[in-house]
Amino acid sequence: MKDLYKLISTPEDEYHDFKVQWYSPTDRAEMVRDIFSFINTTHHEDCYLIFGVDDNREIVGVENDENRLNTQKITDFLHAIPIANSRIPRVIIESIHLNNHVIDIMIIKDTVDVPVYLSKDKNFKGSKRPIHGGQIFVRENDTNTPKNESASDYLVERLWKKRFGLDLSIKERYIFKLNDVENWEYIENGNETFFLYDIDPDYAMFLEDDDIERNKVESYSLNQIRPRLYWQKLLLKFRNRIVAEFLVILLDGARFMSLAPNLGAIPPVTPDLLTFQYFIADSLEFAVENLFLSLKHNAIGPDQFQQSNLFKRIVIFKNKTERDRVQSVLTSKKKIIKEKCFPSQDEIDHYHGLLSVDFKDKELNSINLKNICQEAKVSEYIINYLNERRHNL
Repeated sequence: MKDLYKLISTPEDEYHDFKVQWYSPTDRAEMVRDIFSFINTTHHEDCYLIFGVDDNREIVGVENDENRLNTQKITDFLHAIPIANSRIPRVIIESIHLNNHVIDIMIIKDTVDVPVYLSKDKNFKGSKRPIHGGQIFVRENDTNTPKNESASDYLVERLWKKRFGLDLSIKERYIFKLNDVENWEYIENGNETFFLYDIDPDYAMFLEDDDIERNKVESYSLNQIRPRLYWQKLLLKFRNRIVAEFLVILLDGARFMSLAPNLGAIPPVTPDLLTFQYFIADSLEFAVENLFLSLKHNAIGPDQFQQSNLFKRIVIFKNKTERDRVQSVLTSKKKIIKEKCFPSQDEIDHYHGLLSVDFKDKELNSINLKNICQEAKVSEYIINYLNERRHNL
């Protein structure tokens, strides 16, 4: 959820609205119009109805409001009305204590299943006019569609574009398609190996050989039964245009594949770098990674054991902002982290023994096991730090 203080200090807009009190049982039509208006927005973010705050942004509270509803009651109510195509909005109620008052927040989750409207006319108790089937309410700036009107053709067109991802850049559209994991297919066809989006074959990802000499073991592969890595390239194409190119790694004796994570470092950049491996959760590359994890194919998806071992040493940040914030905080702890993550000789010897299954002595001697072990421990340290931080939020 967005920062509540920031929401309260910001005038009403297409992301949030203030309510002095909850809807009474005779105001259910107004509640439906408000929820539908905030569902039918052209942006891609959650929206908020904040109860217990007046139009001057003064906190008055709802602790004595007899009409308060919780998540279950709102959900049951929405399931009971004739919403077209059964596209029930996801609504969550949270309560927060602030300035000796209780504020309720209705979080209206963003969805691409828009526009949302009723399939037939519905009369609500206490309302002088029904909400008509096919009547579309939208939120534009700080204003809802009037109760006796329906949204303009222009705004409805923008909602349909949102539904089909036509309001997004090509990379954003690729993420949209990749999230539809059930409609992707892995194909081996002669000399070609590729992933095809069955609904729209303009989206296809092709695997190619990678001829560059790269590391044969990385910190995240040490936990696999067979730690040797094999590298390929993945070309994301829209029609004949290359949208993005990523490195792919085959792990555990080429039993499953993953995108190669990014290499990060705890600043400042000095000769004794403390590096770690990471993904950004809202990125295009992690959408590809999620597809790999979801596809049920022996050559792609890891089993539960392989997946668990892989992500023990790959940090997953929610976004670039979280990554930058964590790197900044850990800068002041660099000396402590270095001491905690310095590998012991026993650890180095242990992994030397594991690698000897896949590597000959000459290859083993070329691998800097000390640095790889240290990187693995730094990644684990950051993962634990993030888990504790998120738990305490």
